[in-house]
Amino acid sequence: MTGLPPRLALAAHLAVLPTGPRSRRIGSGPPRARLLEELSPAAVAALDRLVDGPCATGALTRGDDEVAVLLAVLWRAGLLADPDVEDRVRRRREGTLVEVRGADALAVAVVAGLARAGIGQLYPQVHGVTGADDVLAGLPVGPGRDREVELRAFLRDAGVGTDPPRRVPADLVVLVGDGPLPPESPMEHLFVALRDGCGAVGPLVLPGRGPCPDCAGAPGTAGVPSSAAPHVLVATAAVAVGQVLAAVDGPVRGGAPPASWGAVLEVGAEAATVVTRPGFRRPGCPCGAAAGPVPDGASGPTAPCGTTPAGWTIMV
Repeated sequence: MTGLPPRLALAAHLAVLPTGPRSRRIGSGPPRARLLEELSPAAVAALDRLVDGPCATGALTRGDDEVAVLLAVLWRAGLLADPDVEDRVRRRREGTLVEVRGADALAVAVVAGLARAGIGQLYPQVHGVTGADDVLAGLPVGPGRDREVELRAFLRDAGVGTDPPRRVPADLVVLVGDGPLPPESPMEHLFVALRDGCGAVGPLVLPGRGPCPDCAGAPGTAGVPSSAAPHVLVATAAVAVGQVLAAVDGPVRGGAPPASWGAVLEVGAEAATVVTRPGFRRPGCPCGAAAGPVPDGASGPTAPCGTTPAGWTIMV
């Protein structure tokens, strides 16, 4: 049936709006919205049925080839989704363990965002004393409180597990402003930092499947005071959460690797615009990201690099 999944649903955050007896609009505006006109009664009925939630594809088409073609076009355009895939994504997020390390409000914002996004197991190692930015980051407490204690209480109230993990290592570690791990570390990790008023998300380092932290452009801000305007802090945390979700969801959804894989997403200091800055591949680095010999005395590749195959897989 034109490559459609067994069930269909509207893509997340989209709605079907009637604009006439034979026309419907999916979405509210550009760039995603589409106006569909001169629809058959069967097509109108199928679109209206999707408003009520997921539905079997056969029940939508009822053997009508025209409706099947329309649904296939909407499916390829990303306006329809496979609810069974979404269920698998939700279960994967619920079963994923993410560790967040940091000592500032940015780390709090990342933890809070991951909790709201459905990550079911969070191990926050977020230290220090709360300040004004912590409220902005999503922690509803006054200044001068123990950040780790208050954050864990906040997560428990939200139904998110925060106990020390029974399995190690974590599926993914988010390092917020703590400087890079050594290249030989086996943990998959994402760097997040504030630098000179800007936000920096990335690189996402996957040992054995991409450049090492030095080649990928890890921030290396350990011990360096960092700050940014409140809107940059919030935007940086949002981008970081999106990159974590891209890494976690990727094996289920497929598609391209996360944008921060071997790169840094820079959040601008003024308008919080996001620019991708590819990492510099150091010639001769033992990780193998750049073509060239391994330096004398090196023990060998620590994170062999290569082109990510089509239908990339990140096992986290």
